[in-house]
Amino acid sequence: MGDAPGGSKLLIELRGQTVLARSLRAFEDTPQVDEVVLVAREEHIDRFREVAEAAGVTKLSRVVAGGKTRSESVNAGVASVSADCTWVAVHDAARPLISPDIIASALECAAREGAALVAIPAKDTLKESSDGTYAERTIDREHVWIAQTPQVFPRKELLDLLEGALGDAPTDESVLWEVRHGPVAIVPGAVTNAKITTQEDVALAEAWLAVSNQESS
Repeated sequence: MGDAPGGSKLLIELRGQTVLARSLRAFEDTPQVDEVVLVAREEHIDRFREVAEAAGVTKLSRVVAGGKTRSESVNAGVASVSADCTWVAVHDAARPLISPDIIASALECAAREGAALVAIPAKDTLKESSDGTYAERTIDREHVWIAQTPQVFPRKELLDLLEGALGDAPTDESVLWEVRHGPVAIVPGAVTNAKITTQEDVALAEAWLAVSNQESS
């Protein structure tokens, strides 16, 4: 996605709104969310703030610079959340079709279970390959879930986990929670809550939006 506008895939437009604006609006429209902190590269901070303002996002309290790793970036964001905040939902802004209903379900589940992650069950046959050339083993998909975001944790505990992981590169925050605290409660996600990584993902997102618009009209 190196040819993305402004050097960021979050500035790609999906049927008239940027990826970033759609992600921010989902949290803006979730009543249980009081505050939004956006983590960005230093060179994108001003532009991202403009996008949020243009999209009518009033819950955005600050835009902060990220770090070299995911843990460093998430730590910067969580550390910038208001001190009286009890729960934090960490979301990939590149998942623009997250719904307020799923966000609310994740927050409610975390308050009940101690932590929560949004995920969908694997539908395809899964193969393991150590060299990328030969399939060596079939993985039982009945017990496999594909992690999405948001992932919700108590703010203080999450900060402790992130600060202890600085310099490491966990793929998401639930990995840290599993090691220290154990299982994380699953909240059913949606296929549409996919991460924008390639041009094919952009086309799929636009197709889902087109179908959604047709159904709501």
